[in-house]
Amino acid sequence: MELFLWSLFWDAWGVDMKPVCNALVAEAWALGQEARNHNNSFYTDGKRIYSYGLQIGDTSETDKKIVRDYTAKGSYGFRSMTTSQHVGLLRYIKGHETIVV
Repeated sequence: MELFLWSLFWDAWGVDMKPVCNALVAEAWALGQEARNHNNSFYTDGKRIYSYGLQIGDTSETDKKIVRDYTAKGSYGFRSMTTSQHVGLLRYIKGHETIVV
């Protein structure tokens, strides 16, 4: 089911978007731009950012970037090693401030 929803998302969003490395997906989110990685497991519409379909970040009404901490010691609890790595990328985006909750 989840894969089906992803395919609908990518069809609606545009399959022509060139995949980028994970660090650039994080940076695109900080800049308010769309991006996805090579296997669509880490992607953003510029406002929200997802790891395997789980929303791990959002943008406030004042354009602050809010990161949901899905790591072992985080407030949202551990989900997977890869999601923890994605959260780690969002914590420290060079030149951008993020708020980790």
